[in-house]
Amino acid sequence: MKTLVRLSLAVILAVGLTTGLFANGLNLNGTGAKSDAMGGAFVGLANDFSAAYWNPAGLAQITKASFSLYGADILPTGTYVVAPYGIDAKSTPKSYLIPGLGYFQPIGKKIVVGVYLYAPSGAGANWDGEDLTPLTGGNPFLWNSKLGIFTVSPSIAYKISDKVLIGATVDVNYGMLKMDQPFQVGQYSEDLKGWAVGGTLGLLIKPVEQFSFGVSYKIPFTAKLKGDVTIPYATMLPGVTTTMETGTREATWPMWLAAGIAVKPTDKLTITADIQYTNWKKLQTIPVSFEDPAWEGYFGVNGPTGPPPVGTPNTNRTDEFLWKDTFQYRFGAEYWISNSFALRAGYYIDENPGPPETQNILLPEFKYNWFTAGFGYQSGKLVIDAAIQYGTGADIDVPLDPVHYAMPGVHGMSMWVPSLNFTYKF
Repeated sequence: MKTLVRLSLAVILAVGLTTGLFANGLNLNGTGAKSDAMGGAFVGLANDFSAAYWNPAGLAQITKASFSLYGADILPTGTYVVAPYGIDAKSTPKSYLIPGLGYFQPIGKKIVVGVYLYAPSGAGANWDGEDLTPLTGGNPFLWNSKLGIFTVSPSIAYKISDKVLIGATVDVNYGMLKMDQPFQVGQYSEDLKGWAVGGTLGLLIKPVEQFSFGVSYKIPFTAKLKGDVTIPYATMLPGVTTTMETGTREATWPMWLAAGIAVKPTDKLTITADIQYTNWKKLQTIPVSFEDPAWEGYFGVNGPTGPPPVGTPNTNRTDEFLWKDTFQYRFGAEYWISNSFALRAGYYIDENPGPPETQNILLPEFKYNWFTAGFGYQSGKLVIDAAIQYGTGADIDVPLDPVHYAMPGVHGMSMWVPSLNFTYKF
């Protein structure tokens, strides 16, 4: 009965807290301050609540009922320079809070169950329209975007033996897309939401105390996002009678496969390394469709495509990505100075999935180098973990390309990401 009450309390608190906290921003794969500090090289270690994301088999290492609260704040700085137009812009300062909340409970000596609620990834940007007026005929427009998911993961892990652990989650995903940008002669806005179900499978093998190996697999899923699309000037077109219509997009979150190791040269030192693969090639376009035939004919997936004839506006709203598959190479270390205090550090390379011809300032993608550090503290039933991450993206110089409608100029990005979590063990 106590287990049921605690699990119910965790779900109720999670729904209430994350409703106000969720504001996912620029893409950041991962969760948990301990794994953040170790560069996200956690698949082969997976020894705290964030294993629900990295490798659910690791949850079988939890020996006491525990409640965890996690938060990260993404602080990005984007730059966009188009010298011929006199543009030298920076993104509007804004923070994007990433929440996490979980409860896990051992059942007997071999099974651990629980639930984790978190925001695993997303992308977005905010710009001052005044800085970009040379692109929009001297008129300022809104330039904002937010694309992300929020996930609830009921989890189970099973200890086949002391050396072999397995685990799985059912990932119930809530997807959202908000966008404001200039389009033809006016403002364009979307506010779409939708649900999809995926899952994560994990295996952790510990042949000896000093070494462990893990494999994790995330099942791909497609979210159908539906909501309001607003184009104030739409009624200027023949047959269009409304400025707002219901639009639908289908966005695919791809398969993710990772493998990692953890090595303990001494009792105090742990070194980890991961290689993580994402099948981003599945995300070529995100088309939009409309219920109203007139809107569909002008703006939908079945409307005009490709470069329009001279003097004819291109109104098709299918967003083109043309992404490729990518790898992340992650490395981390943890050193316990005392029985209660540990120092952590890490580094990882995050490849850019997108080509220059589809780069834009609202859904930017870069090749990042990430540097991470943090600490852990434990006293009795309380565990505190903190991390700071700094990511610097390689500048992308985009040439003028009338075929793909990329935004020409030099795109840049860097960001700081502090994170903190508390775990209480009952």
